[in-house]
Amino acid sequence: MASAQDANSQDNNAADVRLLIDVSGSMKANDPANLRASGVRLLVDLLPLNTRAGLWTFGARVANPLPMDNVDDSWRQKALAVLPQLSDYQQFTDLEAALKSVTPEGQRNNTRHNHVILLTDGMVDIPANGQDKAERDAASRQRILTQLAPRLAGNDVVVHTIALSHNADANLLRDLAQRTGGLAAVAETSEALLRSFLDVLDQVVPSEQVPLIDGRFSIDDRVDEFTALIFHDDTAAPITLVGPNGERIQRDDVANDSGVHWRGDRRYDLITVPSPTPGEWHVEGQVGPGSRILITSSLMLKTSSVSATLYQYFDVPLDAWLTENGEPYAAEGDMTVSARLRDNNGNEISTVLTRDEDGHYRGTLVEPELLGNARLSVLASGADFQRLRVQSVNVAPAISAALAPDQSSIALQAAHPRLDSSNTTLTATLQGESLAVETRDDKHWRVALPADLPEQSVPVVLDAQVTLDGETRHIPLPPVRLNEEARIGLSGASLDRAAVNAEQLPDEPQQEKKVQDQQWSLQRVWETLKPWWPTVERYVQEYVRKPWVWAVIGVLVLLFLITAMRRRQQRRRRRQQRREPHV
Repeated sequence: MASAQDANSQDNNAADVRLLIDVSGSMKANDPANLRASGVRLLVDLLPLNTRAGLWTFGARVANPLPMDNVDDSWRQKALAVLPQLSDYQQFTDLEAALKSVTPEGQRNNTRHNHVILLTDGMVDIPANGQDKAERDAASRQRILTQLAPRLAGNDVVVHTIALSHNADANLLRDLAQRTGGLAAVAETSEALLRSFLDVLDQVVPSEQVPLIDGRFSIDDRVDEFTALIFHDDTAAPITLVGPNGERIQRDDVANDSGVHWRGDRRYDLITVPSPTPGEWHVEGQVGPGSRILITSSLMLKTSSVSATLYQYFDVPLDAWLTENGEPYAAEGDMTVSARLRDNNGNEISTVLTRDEDGHYRGTLVEPELLGNARLSVLASGADFQRLRVQSVNVAPAISAALAPDQSSIALQAAHPRLDSSNTTLTATLQGESLAVETRDDKHWRVALPADLPEQSVPVVLDAQVTLDGETRHIPLPPVRLNEEARIGLSGASLDRAAVNAEQLPDEPQQEKKVQDQQWSLQRVWETLKPWWPTVERYVQEYVRKPWVWAVIGVLVLLFLITAMRRRQQRRRRRQQRREPHV
């Protein structure tokens, strides 16, 4: 049967969706509950009928267990059947080969929106084959950004990326998404993975919704059907839908002939209710973050296209309007249209749109100071109805910065498409002293750092003067922090939480071949071992009573201390040798 998301897709061009799922061995530790299978199942349930979709897996090799085909009930059954293959783990993470396989050279489909949804928890990690592995990985990473990404963008292929775990190459995934017009979502925990899939789906297939507040939502008489997507813990009690007349709908009570369709997973329920009773409904039970009410209705809220990447301190223009049965809708009585941009930390900016003579509601979100993943929502409220559109976005610095591994320089790149060396002037200061900024080309700059850097952690303050459309203004950029390891004590407490860490700039070729020094602190060691601890703990309990084990541990600890001391001495020698004039 057609559901709310199927009907919503009818006003959008059909989508071509390719799921690309990492099955490297580290996924077992970073996603022990195999929530990526739940995420794929959620996408399978929500993809509209007129979509074409397929699924690929990759590690050392690439497989296509679910070829591209039209989404229907038969395709959905096939998709569910291949989910066990997501736990067939492999060695290595050949991301370049995976992207090439899922988007063959010369392929272009101008009749559909072409999307790739990429989930990975690691970085480029390809077999060495006797060559220098670090250089081989860096070269593959560079080709993805400088050759593959432009080809995909030229073929109208949008790559949406989901980074799972702190070990993922977030900079690569972010830049790959931005260069192809996609969304870069970050799931810091496996529990957040489902919501990341949903964030990407908002970009692929925008949905018509009504607000869900404290488990309650209102259905008006223009709604033909709603689908409630309710997230919850896997141990939560079963939920119940309660209608305006007191009608109670539970999963076990849904009859085959009732028209209600209930499906889902351990962490979510998806309930489709046709011809719902108008009035206020509510959900009894746990309603987790990201839950929503999708609707099919003759009255729909439309919005102009908003890029998946917004830029910090740059206005966001908005345009919204309503249609009824495909025709412009003129509201009877008062109606308001508002917009809100909210990040994952609860910070937000909002505005009320103004109605123009053509019936459109227009306004601007002024210079967002937010940074990172955020949700843009547009809400239309009339006398007897509400309509909601939600879109996940990334808010990025207008100019990104990268600190060289040896702290000799900072490379900067204009990320905003309208910024370049002709309209942008950069300044940099370190402890009140100005640093020279060298222009490398239209989009790149370099700041040379002095040879004698302070021993403590200090920020390099960056500022941009930008002239656009006859207006000149200053834009503060996230500071780059030197001696980052000095900010962390043995307790793991950060001494300065205000500064934003410098980001590695992936398209500076000379930086691709450098392997960043591992900062050996107790916190960093624990963060590295933490995902593997359950497995390690079992072996510890088994072998801890054997004397030879303690001898091996002693040798390893001694080698670790010797290595750490040598690395510290090498860093000191590099600083002493790099005695160049102050710029």
